Amino acid sequence: MTAPDTPIALCPDHYPHFQCTGSRCEDSCCIGWRVHLDKKTYHYYKQNQHKALRKLFELSVKRSETKGDDKHFGVISMSEQGRCAFLDQDNLCLIQKNLGHQALSKVCATFPRRANQLGIQVEYSLSISCPEAARLILLNQQPMVFVQTGIDTSLDNISSLAGALNNDTALMQLNDLRALVIGILQCRNLTIDARLILIGLLLEDFQSALQAPPASAGQLQEEVLQRFVALLGSPEALQKEIDQINPNLVLKMALVTAVIGNIPTSAHNNRFRNLLTEAAEGLAFKDMNPSSDRERIACHTEAHLRYYAPFFDQHAYILENYLVHYVFHSLFPFARQTLLTQYQELICNYLAITTLLEGQASFHKGMTEELAVTTIQSYSRFAGHYTHFKETISRVIEEQGLDDMRQLFMLLAREKS
Repeated sequence: MTAPDTPIALCPDHYPHFQCTGSRCEDSCCIGWRVHLDKKTYHYYKQNQHKALRKLFELSVKRSETKGDDKHFGVISMSEQGRCAFLDQDNLCLIQKNLGHQALSKVCATFPRRANQLGIQVEYSLSISCPEAARLILLNQQPMVFVQTGIDTSLDNISSLAGALNNDTALMQLNDLRALVIGILQCRNLTIDARLILIGLLLEDFQSALQAPPASAGQLQEEVLQRFVALLGSPEALQKEIDQINPNLVLKMALVTAVIGNIPTSAHNNRFRNLLTEAAEGLAFKDMNPSSDRERIACHTEAHLRYYAPFFDQHAYILENYLVHYVFHSLFPFARQTLLTQYQELICNYLAITTLLEGQASFHKGMTEELAVTTIQSYSRFAGHYTHFKETISRVIEEQGLDDMRQLFMLLAREKS
């Protein structure tokens, strides 16, 4: 048992169970993205004289072009196929094989684990861009639970918001907001889309309370939280009211086309490129360019009602787990952005994923757990590691005029059969 004065961290209940599958991994983290080296590891590799690795260290360990901080001091160059120079034919790491786990850089030794810090509060999570982590995160049919664990001293590359949360009151208020957001996402008496619309309404009201005069802001925030907790007591009435919102499929297709159309198909990750091509074909995209609005919407509607909905009506926990993970892993709603901006990004990522799932379901004439995990993991790997994609989403939101919550709600509204 942990002693009362032992530092602790918060993590999802699946976190302690992760184990790397090594050469059995179907989407190696050593292929298709840049591997950064901290300063200490960079110099250790450059000075290492191991007979099997010396030449590779000399040729493939480079100084970072950006001349970044000590955590991004160097990089490992990739082959033309996007493979790490130290990856052998069995997709195993030559550094670990010859020098042991302790010789790995901090990034390689800890991925897909991630540490966040909010004030003095430390949190651990897994990156869903790892296939094994994705299975742990997405396929548990029970609502995700958060537990306490000991501090992992190897995870010293921490994303911190300590400066933005410089008092206990600010941290407690946002913690309460996040707890309610997760509570709404796990309210299984509502459809996933209704949960997201309710969260939008919550964030809109909470943002107004944040902007109130300091003397009344705290009380107004508490009142907003209490009001939405009370709403969850009548889920049937809430669902009925939200179902009155009419979907805007033309706008949804325009948004998703713009988001997915900015994904570079020349990326080294063949797994994601193939998935994207199949989904595009399933939704009547031709050579990655959309056909007519009428044809696209008809194809989308058939894919949704015939192949997508029957599966996800029974497996809604997969999307629920994705969203709960997104909230916890991405520091939502603690990030240094407005609540609306964070919500816009969440919705764009969710719509891109569900559209890819619809396309995959249409292409394969059905959906499975394995296909759902592969789609969400592959997209998340791209979106989380392609440097400019977040800026792309922001630009698309601006171009589509989606700075109004009601417009976002029409993108989320359930399609009528």
